[in-house]
Amino acid sequence: MNKDGLELWNWRRIIIGEVPVEFMLETLFRTIIVYLFLIFILRMLGKRMNAQLTLTEMAVMITLGAIVSPAMQLPDRGILPAIVILSCILFLQRGLGQLSFK
Repeated sequence: MNKDGLELWNWRRIIIGEVPVEFMLETLFRTIIVYLFLIFILRMLGKRMNAQLTLTEMAVMITLGAIVSPAMQLPDRGILPAIVILSCILFLQRGLGQLSFK
């Protein structure tokens, strides 16, 4: 253990982090709300804003960066919340793609 109280091989802290399960659910809801709001804003900005990318692709790229950064930068955050939310964004993106295809 170093002076910050971090243990290098504390797998529970690395995977789950030091946050309650409720916070993981809150993070999921926050991500969905921000994702939908971002789609709305990008649609309002128009096609010139995003060149070759579709609105949802651009929103996913921005959201993915915001999702993974805390898991990599903050020691009290585990990677599991980021993995769960990344999976949800993947399914949301695929679902929107299927809906737009039909």
